[in-house]
Amino acid sequence: MIRFLASIVALIVLMPRASAAQADSLQPLLDRAFEYFHAAANSPYAANTTRWLPGDRVVYRPETGAARGGFVVIDAKTGRQRTIIGAAALAERTGGSPASLSWAIAQDSQRILLRGPSGGWTLSIADGTLTPADTTDPATRAMRMPQARPAPTGGMLAVPRDSGGFAVLDPAGRTILERAGEARYGWKLPGEAWSPDGKLLAVWRNDASGVHAIPIVDYRSAVERVDMIPYVKTGTPLVRSELYLVDPIGNQARRVELPGGEAYYFLAGWRPDGSEALVLSLSRDAKRLDLLAVRVRDGTVRRVMREERPESFVAGLEFSFSTSRWQVTPLPDNHRFIWISERDGWRHLYLYDFSGGFIRQVTHGRFPVQRLVRVAPDGKSVFLLAATDSLAPYDLSLYRQNLSGGPLRRLTPEPGLHAVSLSPSARYFTDLHGNRSQPARLVARSVDGRASTPIAGGDSDPLRAAGFEPPESLSVVVDRTRLYGVLFKPADFDPARRYPVIDYIYAGPFISVVPWDYSGNIFSWEAGALAQMGFVVMLLDARGTPNRDKAFQDYNYGRIGQTEIGDHVAALRQAAATRPYMDTSRVGIYGHSWGGYFALRGMLTAPEMFKAGYAGAPGALEEDAFVNEPNMGLLETNPAGYRAGSNPALAANLRGVLRIMHGTSDIDASLSSTMRMAAALIAADKHFELLIMPGQPHGPIGPARRYYTDDVRRFFVRVLGRPR
Repeated sequence: MIRFLASIVALIVLMPRASAAQADSLQPLLDRAFEYFHAAANSPYAANTTRWLPGDRVVYRPETGAARGGFVVIDAKTGRQRTIIGAAALAERTGGSPASLSWAIAQDSQRILLRGPSGGWTLSIADGTLTPADTTDPATRAMRMPQARPAPTGGMLAVPRDSGGFAVLDPAGRTILERAGEARYGWKLPGEAWSPDGKLLAVWRNDASGVHAIPIVDYRSAVERVDMIPYVKTGTPLVRSELYLVDPIGNQARRVELPGGEAYYFLAGWRPDGSEALVLSLSRDAKRLDLLAVRVRDGTVRRVMREERPESFVAGLEFSFSTSRWQVTPLPDNHRFIWISERDGWRHLYLYDFSGGFIRQVTHGRFPVQRLVRVAPDGKSVFLLAATDSLAPYDLSLYRQNLSGGPLRRLTPEPGLHAVSLSPSARYFTDLHGNRSQPARLVARSVDGRASTPIAGGDSDPLRAAGFEPPESLSVVVDRTRLYGVLFKPADFDPARRYPVIDYIYAGPFISVVPWDYSGNIFSWEAGALAQMGFVVMLLDARGTPNRDKAFQDYNYGRIGQTEIGDHVAALRQAAATRPYMDTSRVGIYGHSWGGYFALRGMLTAPEMFKAGYAGAPGALEEDAFVNEPNMGLLETNPAGYRAGSNPALAANLRGVLRIMHGTSDIDASLSSTMRMAAALIAADKHFELLIMPGQPHGPIGPARRYYTDDVRRFFVRVLGRPR
C-alpha cells in the first residue's frame, strides 16, 4: 500500500488562505458537504449484489432497517423468502457489524463464506449454523487473498507473491509451484487464469526493463528515499508482455511466442473444451484488435480474426478495466463465439466461428449494446444490456436475442437503469432498477415475464436525511447534437437568489459521468457535496465521451483539448439562459485527473467564462501512453494534435484564479505534469496557487482525502463567494 502522511504541507503562491475566523464560519457547511458525500456513497441498493444458487434460488442481504446485514434466500419460482440468519444474531456471533462482512458462496453452493476484521466464518444455507472458518478450505484461503485465483475444479489456488512472483497451492495449502519475480520483470495473474478443467494456468510475465521510470520520493525522513517506478509515457517503449502456460502438477511453465510489435495483451478466456486459450492483442495505436488462439497442447498461436479502424480507434483505456471481458464470448458448442464491434457505427454483436469465419450480425439498429450479459445454456440466444430508446440514450434495459435472428425481446419494462443477475438456468434474474428520481428497487423476475417477486429497495430516507434532492435534468443542443447533463443545488436552494456556478468536469473519452439512477456515481456524489457549499454545480457528458454512437465518441479523436470546453461553455450559457438563479459572472471549473487537465484547459481557453479553477492531479497528453495514444493517435503521426492540446503552451492566457493539487506519490498522472505547468506559468509571469500533498497517490486517501475535498470547497467559496 502506498504510504500516506497524517500531516499535510501546502505550498500556496500569491493568494492567502482564509483567516481562522473565516475557516471556522465555513465548518458547518464543510461538515454538511462531507456528510452528504458519504451518505450518497453509501446509499442502499447501489449495486446488484445478489448471488444465485442451484434450483433458481437466490441469496441477498437487506441493506436498510433492522435486518441490514443479515442473509435471506428466495425461491424465484415461488417467491417464498426465508431468513438464513438475522442481522442481530450475526452481529452477536461474529462480534461486529454484519454489514462489514465480505461474503461469497462456496463452490458446493451449500455454504456462505464470511470474512470480517476479527476472523472468518462459514454459514450453512440450509439451517443458518455459523461456525469458524476452516482455514484449510481453499475457498476460505481465497477470501483472505482478494487477488488469488481459485481453480474451477480440483481445489488448487494461484496466489500472487511479493516482488512480482506467484505460487500455486494444492487443496491442503501446500506450495506445489512457485516462480519469483525480478526487478522490472514480474508475473501477473489474469482474471480467467485457469483452464476450464482446472489443470492449466495462464500467467503473464511483464518485462518493464526498457520502460521509462518516474521518481517517487519518500519525504518522511530528512534522508529521502527514492523509488523508480516504471511508467510508460506517450511515445516511450511499452511493457513487453510474455504469456506462459503453467502446469502446476508437472511444475512446468512454457512460454508462448506471441506476435511481435508493440501491443497491449489481454487474456480473454478459453475455448469451452480447454483446447485453446484466447488472447486479445490491441495495437499500440489502438487501430487494430486481433483475436489470437493459443493451442495448449504445444503453445502454437494462430490469429482467428482482426478488427481494424484506421480512421480512429477500436478500443481505448476502458478496454483495460471493463470491456475486454465482454469482447469475445465462446458459445457452448465450442465452435462459435460472439464478437463485439462498432463497425456499423454502433456497438453490436456479431457471430463468428473459431476458424475466423463471419456468420452473421446478431443485433441491428441505431443503438448501442452496452454489454453481453450471458449466453443461454442451450447456446441459441443471448442476454444483453442495451440502450434502444433514442430519447433516453443512456437508459439500460435487459433484452434477449435469438442468434438465428429476429427482433430483440425486452425483459425489463420500466424506463431507467437495470442492473441484472441471471440464474444458472437463465430462467430467472434479479433486477435492480431505478432512475434519477426513483430509488432503486430489487425484484426477482422470470425470463418469460410471468413472475415478479419484489425483494427490497425504494428507500430514500438515508439520502434525504443528508439533504439529498435528485439533480435537475439538463438537455442542451450544440451544433445540432443533443447533450445531457444535470444541475445540483444546495439543500436550502432559493430560486430568488443568485448562485455562483461550478462546472465539475471530467471529459475523459472513456467514462460517462452524468448519473442516470438515484444512487449516482462518484462524480455525482462530489458534485452534490460541492453544491451544499452554496453553488449550482453542472455535470455534462460532452461530445467525445462513450456510451452512444461511435461518431459521438470519435468527435474529438486526435484533437483532445480542442472541442470539449466549447461544449461545456455552450451548455452553461444555454442552462443559464432560462435559469436566472445561475450567476454566470461567477463561474468556476473543477476536475480531477482527466478533469484536472480540463480544468486547466477551461481556465486557459475560456477565461471569459471561468473566473476560478481547481485542477486536481492533472494529467497531460505527454503522460500515460494507454490513456492518451488510443484517442490521440501516436505522437509521431499527430504532432500537431499533441501541440494543440498542450496546456503549458497556453499558460500566458491565464486570467482567473487557479489552484492546482498534486500528490507526490502519484503513479497515474505523474507529478511532472504539474511541475511543467508550474514552470510555464512562472515563465509567463502568471501567479497561481499550488497544494502539494506528500506521500499521496493519484486520489488522496485517509485523512488527506478530507483535507483535499475541504480545500476544494474552501477555494471556491473564497474566490466565487456565496449566494446573493
